[in-house]
Amino acid sequence: MTTYRAQRDLPYSQIPIALDNNQNYKRYEPETTVIPNFYSIREEIKRELRLNKQDFVNNNLVSPEGPPARTPLSPTHTRAANGVSAAAQRAIIGNGVAKHVEKSSEKKPPKTTGIEINSARRRTVIQASTSELLRGLGQFIAQNSHISAFEPAHLVMWLRTVDRALLLQGWQDVAFINPANLVFVFLIIREVIPDEESIHTVDDLHAWVLTCLYISYSYMGNEISYPLKPFLIELDRDKFWERCVTIVTNHSENMLRLNSSSAFFTEVFSELKTYSTDY
Repeated sequence: MTTYRAQRDLPYSQIPIALDNNQNYKRYEPETTVIPNFYSIREEIKRELRLNKQDFVNNNLVSPEGPPARTPLSPTHTRAANGVSAAAQRAIIGNGVAKHVEKSSEKKPPKTTGIEINSARRRTVIQASTSELLRGLGQFIAQNSHISAFEPAHLVMWLRTVDRALLLQGWQDVAFINPANLVFVFLIIREVIPDEESIHTVDDLHAWVLTCLYISYSYMGNEISYPLKPFLIELDRDKFWERCVTIVTNHSENMLRLNSSSAFFTEVFSELKTYSTDY
Protein backbone atom coordinates (compact mmCIF):
# COMPACT_ATOMS: atom_id res chain seq x y z
CA MET A 1 0.00 0.00 0.00
CA THR A 2 1.29 3.42 -0.90
CA THR A 3 1.82 5.95 1.82
CA TYR A 4 -0.04 9.27 2.12
CA ARG A 5 2.94 11.28 0.81
CA ALA A 6 3.27 8.99 -2.19
CA GLN A 7 -0.45 9.30 -2.85
CA ARG A 8 -0.21 13.11 -2.94
CA ASP A 9 2.25 12.81 -5.82
CA LEU A 10 -0.22 10.81 -7.95
CA PRO A 11 -2.43 12.61 -10.48
CA TYR A 12 -6.08 13.23 -9.56
CA SER A 13 -7.32 10.49 -11.89
CA GLN A 14 -5.53 7.82 -9.86
CA ILE A 15 -6.80 8.91 -6.39
CA PRO A 16 -9.28 6.34 -4.99
CA ILE A 17 -12.79 7.84 -4.55
CA ALA A 18 -15.70 6.23 -2.72
CA LEU A 19 -19.27 7.50 -2.26
CA ASP A 20 -20.76 7.51 1.21
CA ASN A 21 -24.45 6.69 1.55
CA ASN A 22 -24.58 6.56 5.33
CA GLN A 23 -22.10 9.38 6.21
CA ASN A 24 -19.99 6.87 8.15
CA TYR A 25 -16.52 8.31 7.68
CA LYS A 26 -14.73 6.25 10.29
CA ARG A 27 -14.67 2.96 8.38
CA TYR A 28 -12.59 4.39 5.57
CA GLU A 29 -8.88 4.72 5.68
CA PRO A 30 -7.33 8.19 6.13
CA GLU A 31 -5.88 7.96 2.63
CA THR A 32 -9.36 7.74 1.02
CA THR A 33 -11.17 10.89 -0.17
CA VAL A 34 -14.89 10.87 0.76
CA ILE A 35 -17.47 12.91 -1.21
CA PRO A 36 -20.87 13.36 0.56
CA ASN A 37 -23.91 12.35 -1.45
CA PHE A 38 -26.82 14.59 -2.44
CA TYR A 39 -28.92 13.84 0.62
CA SER A 40 -26.20 14.66 3.11
CA ILE A 41 -25.53 17.99 1.36
CA ARG A 42 -29.24 18.87 1.46
CA GLU A 43 -29.47 18.14 5.18
CA GLU A 44 -26.40 20.27 5.86
CA ILE A 45 -27.88 23.21 3.92
CA LYS A 46 -31.16 22.94 5.85
CA ARG A 47 -29.28 22.92 9.13
CA GLU A 48 -27.37 26.10 8.14
CA LEU A 49 -30.62 27.81 7.14
CA ARG A 50 -32.14 27.01 10.51
CA LEU A 51 -29.10 28.45 12.26
CA ASN A 52 -29.19 31.61 10.14
CA LYS A 53 -32.88 32.12 10.89
CA GLN A 54 -32.21 31.70 14.61
CA ASP A 55 -29.52 34.40 14.36
CA PHE A 56 -32.05 36.77 12.79
CA VAL A 57 -34.50 36.05 15.60
CA ASN A 58 -31.86 36.70 18.24
CA ASN A 59 -31.00 40.04 16.60
CA ASN A 60 -34.69 41.10 16.45
CA LEU A 61 -34.59 41.12 12.66
CA VAL A 62 -37.27 38.47 12.22
CA SER A 63 -40.30 37.86 14.40
CA PRO A 64 -40.09 34.35 15.92
CA GLU A 65 -43.84 33.80 15.61
CA GLY A 66 -46.33 34.99 13.05
CA PRO A 67 -45.62 37.26 10.08
CA PRO A 68 -42.48 39.43 9.96
CA ALA A 69 -42.54 42.60 12.04
CA ARG A 70 -43.39 45.81 10.17
CA THR A 71 -42.26 49.34 10.90
CA PRO A 72 -45.25 51.53 11.96
CA LEU A 73 -46.11 54.29 9.52
CA SER A 74 -46.59 57.95 10.36
CA PRO A 75 -50.12 59.45 10.14
CA THR A 76 -49.23 61.09 6.82
CA HIS A 77 -48.05 57.84 5.26
CA THR A 78 -51.01 55.98 6.76
CA ARG A 79 -53.45 58.33 5.06
CA ALA A 80 -51.54 57.96 1.80
CA ALA A 81 -51.62 54.18 2.13
CA ASN A 82 -55.38 54.28 2.73
CA GLY A 83 -55.90 56.19 -0.51
CA VAL A 84 -56.19 59.72 0.89
CA SER A 85 -53.47 62.05 -0.36
CA ALA A 86 -51.86 64.83 1.66
CA ALA A 87 -53.18 67.44 -0.78
CA ALA A 88 -56.73 66.24 -0.22
CA GLN A 89 -56.25 66.39 3.54
CA ARG A 90 -54.96 69.96 3.30
CA ALA A 91 -57.91 70.90 1.11
CA ILE A 92 -60.35 69.43 3.62
CA ILE A 93 -58.66 71.20 6.52
CA GLY A 94 -58.47 74.45 4.55
CA ASN A 95 -62.16 74.34 3.74
CA GLY A 96 -62.98 73.73 7.36
CA VAL A 97 -60.85 76.67 8.48
CA ALA A 98 -62.37 78.88 5.80
CA LYS A 99 -65.88 77.98 6.90
CA HIS A 100 -64.94 78.63 10.51
CA VAL A 101 -63.54 82.05 9.59
CA GLU A 102 -66.68 82.92 7.62
CA LYS A 103 -68.89 81.99 10.55
CA SER A 104 -66.80 83.98 13.01
CA SER A 105 -66.78 87.00 10.68
CA GLU A 106 -70.58 86.90 10.51
CA LYS A 107 -70.86 86.90 14.28
CA LYS A 108 -68.32 89.64 15.13
CA PRO A 109 -67.31 92.68 13.06
CA PRO A 110 -63.57 93.07 12.38
CA LYS A 111 -61.56 95.16 14.83
CA THR A 112 -59.90 97.96 12.90
CA THR A 113 -59.14 100.21 15.88
CA GLY A 114 -56.36 98.00 17.20
CA ILE A 115 -54.69 97.81 13.79
CA GLU A 116 -54.75 101.58 13.41
CA ILE A 117 -53.21 102.05 16.83
CA ASN A 118 -50.49 99.50 16.11
CA SER A 119 -49.76 101.02 12.72
CA ALA A 120 -49.48 104.46 14.29
CA ARG A 121 -46.75 103.31 16.67
CA ARG A 122 -43.17 103.83 15.58
CA ARG A 123 -40.07 102.29 17.06
CA THR A 124 -37.37 104.79 17.93
CA VAL A 125 -33.81 103.59 17.37
CA ILE A 126 -30.86 105.51 18.80
CA GLN A 127 -27.43 104.80 17.41
CA ALA A 128 -24.01 106.20 18.21
CA SER A 129 -20.45 105.08 17.64
CA THR A 130 -17.78 104.65 20.29
CA SER A 131 -15.92 107.75 19.10
CA GLU A 132 -19.06 109.87 19.34
CA LEU A 133 -19.80 108.74 22.89
CA LEU A 134 -16.19 109.26 23.97
CA ARG A 135 -16.35 112.78 22.59
CA GLY A 136 -19.67 113.40 24.34
CA LEU A 137 -18.32 112.10 27.66
CA GLY A 138 -15.30 114.38 27.42
CA GLN A 139 -17.53 117.32 26.56
CA PHE A 140 -19.74 116.61 29.57
CA ILE A 141 -16.75 116.70 31.94
CA ALA A 142 -15.46 119.88 30.35
CA GLN A 143 -18.82 121.61 30.86
CA ASN A 144 -19.45 120.36 34.43
CA SER A 145 -16.02 120.56 36.06
CA HIS A 146 -14.09 123.57 37.35
CA ILE A 147 -10.77 122.53 35.79
CA SER A 148 -10.04 124.94 32.99
CA ALA A 149 -6.97 123.01 31.84
CA PHE A 150 -9.02 119.91 31.04
CA GLU A 151 -9.83 119.10 27.42
CA PRO A 152 -12.15 116.37 26.07
CA ALA A 153 -9.17 114.73 24.37
CA HIS A 154 -7.69 114.03 27.81
CA LEU A 155 -10.58 111.73 28.67
CA VAL A 156 -10.22 109.79 25.42
CA MET A 157 -6.52 109.28 26.11
CA TRP A 158 -7.13 108.14 29.71
CA LEU A 159 -9.73 105.52 28.81
CA ARG A 160 -7.93 104.25 25.72
CA THR A 161 -4.64 103.87 27.61
CA VAL A 162 -6.15 101.64 30.29
CA ASP A 163 -8.09 99.53 27.79
CA ARG A 164 -5.03 99.04 25.57
CA ALA A 165 -2.81 98.13 28.53
CA LEU A 166 -5.22 95.41 29.69
CA LEU A 167 -5.38 93.99 26.18
CA LEU A 168 -1.61 93.90 25.76
CA GLN A 169 -1.06 92.35 29.19
CA GLY A 170 -3.61 89.60 28.48
CA TRP A 171 -6.12 90.56 31.16
CA GLN A 172 -8.92 90.74 28.59
CA ASP A 173 -9.52 89.31 25.13
CA VAL A 174 -12.00 91.93 23.90
CA ALA A 175 -11.80 95.70 24.25
CA PHE A 176 -13.97 97.09 27.02
CA ILE A 177 -14.58 100.50 25.45
CA ASN A 178 -17.82 100.17 23.50
CA PRO A 179 -21.09 102.16 23.42
CA ALA A 180 -22.92 100.10 26.06
CA ASN A 181 -20.06 100.25 28.56
CA LEU A 182 -19.52 103.95 27.91
CA VAL A 183 -23.12 104.58 28.93
CA PHE A 184 -22.34 102.88 32.25
CA VAL A 185 -19.19 104.99 32.70
CA PHE A 186 -21.18 108.12 31.92
CA LEU A 187 -23.79 107.20 34.54
CA ILE A 188 -21.15 107.08 37.29
CA ILE A 189 -19.28 110.19 36.13
CA ARG A 190 -22.55 112.12 35.85
CA GLU A 191 -23.40 111.33 39.48
CA VAL A 192 -19.91 111.91 40.92
CA ILE A 193 -17.78 114.47 39.09
CA PRO A 194 -19.99 117.62 39.14
CA ASP A 195 -20.57 117.53 42.92
CA GLU A 196 -17.12 116.39 44.02
CA GLU A 197 -15.39 119.16 45.96
CA SER A 198 -12.00 117.44 46.22
CA ILE A 199 -11.22 117.88 42.52
CA HIS A 200 -8.88 120.85 42.10
CA THR A 201 -6.38 119.77 39.44
CA VAL A 202 -6.27 117.68 36.30
CA ASP A 203 -4.56 114.89 38.26
CA ASP A 204 -7.41 114.84 40.78
CA LEU A 205 -9.89 114.63 37.94
CA HIS A 206 -7.82 111.89 36.32
CA ALA A 207 -7.85 109.85 39.55
CA TRP A 208 -11.63 110.13 39.91
CA VAL A 209 -12.24 109.21 36.27
CA LEU A 210 -10.06 106.10 36.57
CA THR A 211 -11.89 105.15 39.76
CA CYS A 212 -15.20 105.36 37.91
CA LEU A 213 -13.66 103.33 35.10
CA TYR A 214 -12.48 100.62 37.51
CA ILE A 215 -15.97 100.26 38.97
CA SER A 216 -17.36 100.05 35.43
CA TYR A 217 -14.91 97.25 34.64
CA SER A 218 -15.95 95.45 37.82
CA TYR A 219 -19.66 95.69 36.97
CA MET A 220 -19.63 95.32 33.18
CA GLY A 221 -16.35 93.59 32.32
CA ASN A 222 -16.14 90.05 30.97
CA GLU A 223 -13.36 88.99 33.34
CA ILE A 224 -13.69 88.02 37.00
CA SER A 225 -11.11 90.53 38.21
CA TYR A 226 -8.72 93.15 36.86
CA PRO A 227 -5.34 94.40 38.05
CA LEU A 228 -5.29 97.62 40.00
CA LYS A 229 -2.10 99.11 38.60
CA PRO A 230 -3.49 100.47 35.27
CA PHE A 231 -6.11 102.44 37.23
CA LEU A 232 -3.70 104.05 39.70
CA ILE A 233 -1.88 107.34 39.20
CA GLU A 234 -1.05 107.91 42.87
CA LEU A 235 0.97 106.02 45.45
CA ASP A 236 -1.68 105.96 48.15
CA ARG A 237 -4.03 103.06 47.42
CA ASP A 238 -6.20 103.80 50.43
CA LYS A 239 -7.56 106.90 48.74
CA PHE A 240 -8.43 104.84 45.68
CA TRP A 241 -10.40 102.32 47.74
CA GLU A 242 -12.13 105.08 49.69
CA ARG A 243 -13.37 106.56 46.44
CA CYS A 244 -14.57 103.12 45.28
CA VAL A 245 -16.50 102.52 48.50
CA THR A 246 -18.09 105.97 48.33
CA ILE A 247 -19.25 105.51 44.73
CA VAL A 248 -20.63 102.01 45.27
CA THR A 249 -22.44 102.99 48.47
CA ASN A 250 -24.15 106.04 46.99
CA HIS A 251 -24.83 104.97 43.41
CA SER A 252 -25.15 101.18 43.36
CA GLU A 253 -28.93 101.43 42.94
CA ASN A 254 -28.67 103.32 39.66
CA MET A 255 -26.01 100.91 38.40
CA LEU A 256 -28.33 97.97 38.88
CA ARG A 257 -31.24 99.91 37.43
CA LEU A 258 -29.28 100.65 34.26
CA ASN A 259 -28.93 96.93 33.57
CA SER A 260 -32.50 96.02 34.49
CA SER A 261 -34.50 98.87 32.91
CA SER A 262 -34.29 99.42 29.18
CA ALA A 263 -36.16 102.73 29.48
CA PHE A 264 -33.61 104.07 31.95
CA PHE A 265 -30.75 102.90 29.75
CA THR A 266 -32.28 104.67 26.75
CA GLU A 267 -32.65 107.84 28.79
CA VAL A 268 -29.00 107.86 29.88
CA PHE A 269 -27.85 106.91 26.39
CA SER A 270 -29.82 109.77 24.82
CA GLU A 271 -28.41 112.26 27.30
CA LEU A 272 -24.84 111.20 26.54
CA LYS A 273 -25.46 111.46 22.82
CA THR A 274 -26.70 115.04 23.15
CA TYR A 275 -23.27 116.09 24.42
CA SER A 276 -21.59 114.48 21.42
CA THR A 277 -23.84 116.37 18.98
CA ASP A 278 -23.33 119.72 20.73
CA TYR A 279 -19.57 119.46 20.40
